[in-house]
Amino acid sequence: MKKLFLKHITSYTYLNPVVESSNKILLYPYNDINQQVVSHEIEISENPKIFTYLDNFNNRVGFFSYSLPHKKLVITSSAEIIKKKNEFPLSKLSANDQWTFYSKNDLNPNYIAFLRSKKFKFESEALLVISDLKAKNDSPLELLLKLCNYIYNNFKYKKGVTDIYTSLDKVWEIKSGVCQDFANVLIKLCNIIHIPARYVSGYIFTEKKYRGYNATHAWVEALIPGYGWVGLDPTNNIISNENHIKLAVGRNYDDCSPVKGFFKGNEKQEMEVKVFVDTKKNTDNLDFHYDENLNNKIESNDEENVDFQNSYRKRLEVIQQQQQQQQ
Repeated sequence: MKKLFLKHITSYTYLNPVVESSNKILLYPYNDINQQVVSHEIEISENPKIFTYLDNFNNRVGFFSYSLPHKKLVITSSAEIIKKKNEFPLSKLSANDQWTFYSKNDLNPNYIAFLRSKKFKFESEALLVISDLKAKNDSPLELLLKLCNYIYNNFKYKKGVTDIYTSLDKVWEIKSGVCQDFANVLIKLCNIIHIPARYVSGYIFTEKKYRGYNATHAWVEALIPGYGWVGLDPTNNIISNENHIKLAVGRNYDDCSPVKGFFKGNEKQEMEVKVFVDTKKNTDNLDFHYDENLNNKIESNDEENVDFQNSYRKRLEVIQQQQQQQQ
């Protein structure tokens, strides 16, 4: 077991006051057999009331509004979490029975959301990759591990070449990107062979061994018959382990975005995100890590008031995206 301490701070400042800020937050770590939440607290400027509910993917979602004029908004999520070391996932079913399970469950309402995806320009090329990697007697998990290895070795981990709006076609074409992109590639490969797969957002702790150290991170969970959902991290070519903190799952980043919302006002604003994950609770002089791809801070000053809300939140999603990686 490993005890981890998490702090995730998202702050917004405005040149002049804005009003009626409403936000949806997915900042609640999962609490399950492998991840026990000992304590968790969310602090928001001026302490607005947070309403929570479970969404369609069983994520805990928070919603709050702050109507008074304000020039700064800060959201701080702090948690103490105990992570259990994951055992290697083994299924009691034969490889053939596992593949048969997928063919019989293509239209299962429990999985259909994680089987459908957008049209992919390079699907025939992806099929050839899968065909070359798959051995005759491979189980689904054995093939998935090969696909993780393929992504890890054939796609260059490079910041600044993609963002949350970059298409999968473009990522496959340039063979570059970050964890969000690699998660999307693996999900597409899973969809092609009819394996339900879902996007996972969270964090990864390590002593600078893994990509994504002390930052928001993304990986994939694939359904293995006779076992359940298995976390696969193609960015680091590993099965998710006691260093991964799971926040939310969905079909893609949009389902798992840590913060979404809007405000009224046509003001210049600046956003900043800081993330800290460690085995020590000491929060004095924290070594926070920023999104280097965005130079830590983003400013915007939209000319059109009608479109400004969307521009603001698009920039928010960019800074919150799973590109907050640290080699």
